[in-house]
Amino acid sequence: MAFFYSFKWLPLIFAAASLITIASADQALINSICAKARNHALCHQVLNSVTADRGGLGQISTNVALAKAQNALNLVKTLAQKASDPRTKDQYKTCLEEYGDALDDLQESKAAFGKNDFGTANIKASAADTDVDTCSDDGPNVAPQLKAANQENADYIDIVLAVSNLN
Repeated sequence: MAFFYSFKWLPLIFAAASLITIASADQALINSICAKARNHALCHQVLNSVTADRGGLGQISTNVALAKAQNALNLVKTLAQKASDPRTKDQYKTCLEEYGDALDDLQESKAAFGKNDFGTANIKASAADTDVDTCSDDGPNVAPQLKAANQENADYIDIVLAVSNLN
């Protein structure tokens, strides 16, 4: 009887060991990804609270980038409504177009991560990064809060790029 009871804990021990192995594998994956990101701390902040494979981490990071891009688009709309200078209005119009494109590209990147198509995810995230960069480069009259939002978006898209370009 004592022999039987000693084995009843064996499945729990194996389950715990499996969870530890999965957690350390996830952490190793996250460490590899974040080593490629420009902002390591931000990358760890976004990815450390989840347990997922590479495709899942890509979708999670893309969701965060999508939310940040939508916030920037809303900011640009507000700034465009308040702008009186025609040149500044044109700059904001360009940014509206670029952020619209960035949102589309990020949606496509997210879908590609869902299919573990990391090449397409990378191409689309890179396009979104270019879109944000185009808004950033669009003249000296861009409001400081938009410049900050552009930098923030670039940092979050960089995490998506790090996930997609892990090789």
